[in-house]
Amino acid sequence: MVTVRFLHLLRSKYQQHTFEVKPGTINEIISELKGILPNLDLKDFEQAVVFVNIDKVVHPARFNEPINDGDDVVFTHFVGGG
Repeated sequence: MVTVRFLHLLRSKYQQHTFEVKPGTINEIISELKGILPNLDLKDFEQAVVFVNIDKVVHPARFNEPINDGDDVVFTHFVGGG
């Protein structure tokens, strides 16, 4: 299984923060999360920052890279103000 965590805005919006999903690509994991949270808005992931095992995934093109059993995925948004 893959552990998925929502931080910051996603955590606040969906009131959940940890999920266990099947291995696959980030896109497949997002689809599985949609099955868990039917009200999940896919637009929330367009600007998300994604970390896989602490490594930052920057570009959405990398969302097709495989995520393996035992990996840890974090979805977050950086929010700042001044």
